[in-house]
Amino acid sequence: MITDVAARPIDPTWPARRKNRVLVIDEEAPLTDLLTLSLTFEGWEVETLANGNEAVAVARRFRPDAILLDMMLPDVSGVAVVTRLRESGITTPVIFLTGRTSLEDRLAAYGAGGDDYMTKPFGLEEVSTRLRAVFRRVGLADTSIVFADVVVDGASGHVWRAGEPVLLSSLEVELLKVLIDRAGRPIDGTGIIRLLGLSGHTVIDSAATRAVESLMSKINADAAPLVRLTDGAAWIAEPPAEATP
Repeated sequence: MITDVAARPIDPTWPARRKNRVLVIDEEAPLTDLLTLSLTFEGWEVETLANGNEAVAVARRFRPDAILLDMMLPDVSGVAVVTRLRESGITTPVIFLTGRTSLEDRLAAYGAGGDDYMTKPFGLEEVSTRLRAVFRRVGLADTSIVFADVVVDGASGHVWRAGEPVLLSSLEVELLKVLIDRAGRPIDGTGIIRLLGLSGHTVIDSAATRAVESLMSKINADAAPLVRLTDGAAWIAEPPAEATP
């Protein structure tokens, strides 16, 4: 049976449960202000950048789920920015924002590794729609829970780690959500039973233990250990920085 253990302190830098993130790279302040307001209203976290030379550093720090990128920046072209991102191993989907409509520009954008292309002027609703499409393609949804390199679609119950699907039972998905909500704090069998609403069921202690062991075997497979069992209590920890996307 899982037993109690003193809780470990929570590292405030851990991402735990978070909103989908969008990085907007554009020098036009009125436009970035509108996009920030609109995308924040959608429930997403937004960061803006007015130049391209800092794009790689900001993307590494902010770890966006999508990037909105102006094709004509004051210091470097948007195509060059995408090239630098891809060469740095950053595969975040990029949607170009531009007033240029020529076929050559579109081919250059896609050829550099861009994922979509929007011409100015555009509607804010269209931007949100394009972003949702990008999120769906990478396994994110408005109901997604993201922790380190794990994504849980709260609506469908589908789980991915490092972009690869992880097949979990409904009980294991709920257990994973509980551990993410309590990031860094061990939880004993009684706590798991209470939070999963299993009170009153038979053999609940052994069920909780089996659920933890099964979740560990699946979510930790071929990756840095994420779900852990220490002194009989289950908890979740962020993998080392080099193991995260």
